[in-house]
Amino acid sequence: MAGQDKYDFDFSGKVVLVVEDNAISFKLIDALLAKVRASVVHASDGKKAIDLCSTDAHFDLVLMDMQMPVVDGLEATRKIKQMRPTLPVVATTANIYDENAAACREAGCDDFLTKPLQFRKMFELMQSFFDRQE
Repeated sequence: MAGQDKYDFDFSGKVVLVVEDNAISFKLIDALLAKVRASVVHASDGKKAIDLCSTDAHFDLVLMDMQMPVVDGLEATRKIKQMRPTLPVVATTANIYDENAAACREAGCDDFLTKPLQFRKMFELMQSFFDRQE
């Protein structure tokens, strides 16, 4: 991967649930995931994410904002992991304190990314989860 351009990833056939309440942040993430050919499903709050995961919808990974209305990211992650324990959930948060990282892990997040997101790092992390699924 050394020297790999941030868009030299191919996530064709992968479906990512992006849980993000900020419309501008979602549009940016959606546009970038389109560049790497990932399919995106959007949930604007944690309850919608839980509802989507409780259906038969197939997701390969969840990008979960931690601070959202209705149901926050930690509670949403707990409920999603109860239903789908092997579904990778990656927290996205502006709060990078150790206790926040610990809370993310305790809720069941498999990893986390800090905001503002570094897209190359995000793609590399996503690739590592997709490689484990194959």
